[in-house]
Amino acid sequence: MPRYNNFIAKIFTDELGTSKLPLEFGAGIGTLSQIFEKKTGIKPICIEIDNKNKSYLLERKFRVFDDISKVGLNVDAVFSSNVLEHIEDDLRILKQLHKHTTDEAKLVLYLPAFPFLFSGLDKAVGHFRRYGKNSISKKLKNVGFSIDRIYYADCIGFFASLLFRVWGFDGSVGLGSPKSLRLYDHFFFPLSRIFDAIGFRFLFGKNIVVVARKNNFTTT
Repeated sequence: MPRYNNFIAKIFTDELGTSKLPLEFGAGIGTLSQIFEKKTGIKPICIEIDNKNKSYLLERKFRVFDDISKVGLNVDAVFSSNVLEHIEDDLRILKQLHKHTTDEAKLVLYLPAFPFLFSGLDKAVGHFRRYGKNSISKKLKNVGFSIDRIYYADCIGFFASLLFRVWGFDGSVGLGSPKSLRLYDHFFFPLSRIFDAIGFRFLFGKNIVVVARKNNFTTT
């Protein structure tokens, strides 16, 4: 889904493009980090635990760690797309991100929105939860981040997620199939971006975008 990936990467580059040492948490095979580097000239550090994904990242000349505590450098920005929901103890991860970044480091998260949309698709891809604005804001504030901005993304995708919730999920055919995802990326996602831009991002969407900043105190 190239349009979808480029859209997410643009959020990260717009927010963090002037950072000196950005880090992608849960980098996968490096799709977003590659776009980030191409757009900014800055090569992010990558956090990834899957060995196969690590090999892809190393082939693409990224510095790769399986834990942010092992980086040992002055990371001043963190971005992460559709990762935190896969981690059962997400609060522990947020505490680590706070602890191992510089003062006033920026954190940008792209997360699945609305707990009531949790469906068979979420279960199939290993999600523990979807997020509400209040729930993610509270967790970030509890570990020492302040919220700069929070808004929804992909308003048309909201209705696709609602269909998964009502009708169920079958990844081989119909909704959720590779063909349907390509169709969505090509035709519907560009339209969704237009509606987001004229104000729907403040009402609802398939995802939440959170831009936060580290406070200058140490969490326990």
